[in-house]
Amino acid sequence: MVSMQLVTSLRDRKKVRTREALFDAAMKLFEERGFSATTVDDLAAEAHVSRRTFFRYFPEKEAVVFPWDAERLARFEAVLNAAKRGEPPFDSIRRALLALADEYTQQSDDMLAQHRVIESAPQLLAYERTLDRRWEEALAGALGRGARSARKRREARILAGAMMGAIRATLAEWFTDGARGDLGRMGQEALDMIEYGIERGTRPSLKE
Repeated sequence: MVSMQLVTSLRDRKKVRTREALFDAAMKLFEERGFSATTVDDLAAEAHVSRRTFFRYFPEKEAVVFPWDAERLARFEAVLNAAKRGEPPFDSIRRALLALADEYTQQSDDMLAQHRVIESAPQLLAYERTLDRRWEEALAGALGRGARSARKRREARILAGAMMGAIRATLAEWFTDGARGDLGRMGQEALDMIEYGIERGTRPSLKE
């Protein structure tokens, strides 16, 4: 008799494989035909699943391009929420973003394919911005944790917006270079500019 733990594990692996198959189908068909010209039925057929199965994994066609976003955000928030007592919010954010940069680097081929498809369709660019708002809210929550005044909460939101802009710009540079650069180092430099100022650009201890 197979244990429930094994059944769950096998079931989870099957879900991962199906989700990855749908993502791969989307990358292939969207690049070949374009986002608008590709239907959900096309994607399901390419991945050898039913239309009904597609909608068990993704609520709409746009979502198949971002199959890991919710899980990544959950891990990101978990790192922020696990910050040690007294740790500056910027430090925990750095740690969470560097972990994300490492994950992106390991999946650079998928990330690059995803980026090309997103850039090819205004609908996907808009959808990505909608998802980005959740990340910005997570940043604002970490930066504003414990804030007691409206001014401090406003400052946290503004800084979170600046950080998201830096993240987008850093990723754009990384993709322009074919996702071959050191994303972690690039991210550190971008965060240094925000934390220490554009003119200084690096941590005082690392300044030449």
